Amino acid sequence: MKKILTISLILIALIIVLPFITGLFYSPNNEIPGNYIGKKVEINGRMLRYYQTGNGEDILFIHGSMGSVEDWETLYPLLKDRYRMTAFDRPGMGFSDIIGDDYTIEGNVKIVWELIKKLDLKNVTIVGHSRGGAIALRMAIDYNENIKGYLLLAPTGYMYDDYNAGFFTTRMISIPIYGEGLLVFIGPIIGSGKVEKNLLRYMKGDEALFPENFIPFRKKLWNKAISLATRARQTDSYNNEIVKYVNQYAQIKHSVSIISGENDYRQIVMQNDRLAKEIPNSKYVKLKSINHYIQYARPNEVVKALDELSENN
Repeated sequence: MKKILTISLILIALIIVLPFITGLFYSPNNEIPGNYIGKKVEINGRMLRYYQTGNGEDILFIHGSMGSVEDWETLYPLLKDRYRMTAFDRPGMGFSDIIGDDYTIEGNVKIVWELIKKLDLKNVTIVGHSRGGAIALRMAIDYNENIKGYLLLAPTGYMYDDYNAGFFTTRMISIPIYGEGLLVFIGPIIGSGKVEKNLLRYMKGDEALFPENFIPFRKKLWNKAISLATRARQTDSYNNEIVKYVNQYAQIKHSVSIISGENDYRQIVMQNDRLAKEIPNSKYVKLKSINHYIQYARPNEVVKALDELSENN
């Protein structure tokens, strides 16, 4: 009995101590491989990956809860002749560094403002998808004359009951240093499957509209300890943050367009319905038989919305 107890204590100690030690020495490789698009820019001490293409009016894309500059690949060829498009990997995602509380909505907003200044973007249209829409909404509350308007694709804008959230799925992983260390061990075992499961939920019904390598590419890029830890932290902090902003949407002065898919999660559709009512003079399009990834399922609708924002502002 004493031997079993001793072995159990050793195992518990290893489960607790080993990830911390591993996390202390963990350093993500954020070098952009040669077969990937984009380059790096320094923003207040962290290096961010960004991709810029096209000529004309400025558009800045903000991807969702997990994502990268590739999330806008359907739009680049459709818009390149009349818009200069800039996309970036949010902190901790893709090949971008993360420091401190960069994972929060507020942290992301600060990064976006600095990126706009650093790249000298002018009269920018902001496009935010999913959690990127929440970041865009936070930006829209602070009136800025250098912003032309906002296009929100299936955005989250209120408290959200995330099925991924839980003690073992996010809270343990959210612990600084420990989370990364733990994911070094369990990420290769469960990370790839978790990424695929989440993507399939958001693609359901629209699978034929995605490129063949959509899931394999993201399983490879997203299944990184730092990316999974960042997603867990933003999930755990999201509801506490968003409640600070929801009563300010009526103050938004910029033009805002919202596109939602009827087959998306009911929570998101209901939030989009509510946003359209609370944001003054917003335009709302709800697409039939479409799920979460609007830019893949209906890229021409996104192009149409961007052209309308450009013409009317």
